[in-house]
Amino acid sequence: MAAAIPYDLAIIGAGPGGYSCALRAAQHGLRVALIERDKIGGVCLNRGCVPTKVMLEAAALMRAPSRARLSAVSLGDARLDYPGLLRHQDEVVRWLATGVEADLFRRQVEILRGNARLAPDGMVAVEGEDGKKVIRASSRVIATGSSERSLPGITIDGETVIGSTEALHLPQLPRSIAIIGAGAVGTEFASMFVDFGCEVTLIEALPHILPLEDEECAAIVAEALQKRGVKVHVATPVRGLALKDGMAALTCESEGRSFEVRAEKVLVAVGRRANTAGLGLEALGVKMQRDQVVVDEDLRANVPGIYAVGDCIPTLALAHVAAAEGKHVADLVAGKAPRRLRYQAMPKATYCEPELASVGLTEAQAREQGLDVVVVRSPLRQNGKAAIYGDTTGMVKMVAQRGNGRLLGVHMVGHGATELIAEAALALQLEATARELAETVHAHPTISESMLSAAEDAWFASLG
Repeated sequence: MAAAIPYDLAIIGAGPGGYSCALRAAQHGLRVALIERDKIGGVCLNRGCVPTKVMLEAAALMRAPSRARLSAVSLGDARLDYPGLLRHQDEVVRWLATGVEADLFRRQVEILRGNARLAPDGMVAVEGEDGKKVIRASSRVIATGSSERSLPGITIDGETVIGSTEALHLPQLPRSIAIIGAGAVGTEFASMFVDFGCEVTLIEALPHILPLEDEECAAIVAEALQKRGVKVHVATPVRGLALKDGMAALTCESEGRSFEVRAEKVLVAVGRRANTAGLGLEALGVKMQRDQVVVDEDLRANVPGIYAVGDCIPTLALAHVAAAEGKHVADLVAGKAPRRLRYQAMPKATYCEPELASVGLTEAQAREQGLDVVVVRSPLRQNGKAAIYGDTTGMVKMVAQRGNGRLLGVHMVGHGATELIAEAALALQLEATARELAETVHAHPTISESMLSAAEDAWFASLG
């Protein structure tokens, strides 16, 4: 053990949380080891956020001819070269992964390949194809991400029953697909597959799709999906699965009755579990909550010198949140005394059609907390740029505190929502009021004016 290689920081996991932590720590001049057993970039870059959005962009282009006709332009019929799309997806992932690795190399982060296990006294054992190496680090970060989980009695076999990883690399598009779970992942895949011409059934056990989002906004998305042909079932638990005549047969339950959904493929999108097994955390006495590490406001575990970020802790399981957490830890370890993260100002984005994005409290959450709030809506049908674009589906919904107009939450459905939400996130980060946002001049014509319109209404409503 005495010969262990010394580092200032050892990070286990090279997803967005891990590599962001490594890059920031290296900027501070720390000696950093980044340990990864699979691919740099983690699930997000290789099997999640990035490849999914490549597919969704192709889906958006499939809708382009019908939208163009609204502007008296004929683009002909859209035809999908599915094998070509898979190649393009791989090229985008490879390009971005190469860029991350180049950044790590340029900042002299040492990448160690293999499985890591924590030991006492700052030690980390790394076992890979080249054998076993032991390093010592003053601080250690758990950033190992998460893996897909399934439901009791339903096994992901990679063939008929698939997870999101397999859904991104199907050898051919299925004629029909049933999606269990209508969170962000399930809803995005439903939107994508229906645009690709598949028969899609979306099944959610909770009362509405996108259950972490504002119910009213989620209803707009559900209605839009149904208009495009997606069969949406909510408050519908899946009770079992069987194979019949070469098809998957799901037994579902709704309002006390059972019915069957048949499909060529079943995509399970019911959440993920943290990759914390086998790291040696329990042996070190690290406090856990199920499979996640319990941390304080500065992301410290109860054992000195150990931090955790991303899907390994019970915060928002989003790539950009993990990246922010990784940078925060790096700043702490470097002694820079960073501001604590404000999770209430961290945005969520779902890239279905129409897009949905949000930040802060929903109307229901604000009322549950006993806050006296005003709620206003700015429909996109009143927005000039949306009319020009040819899609007025959606709205901006704003929740503000009565009296002082402090912004508590902003929820957006419609074209460009995932880009526009950054303005709302900045407003919440700065603890802005509706008046301050309303007094910010917005360019015309832009869809961002719907944010301005909502802020003006919220400002005056909050005075009453």
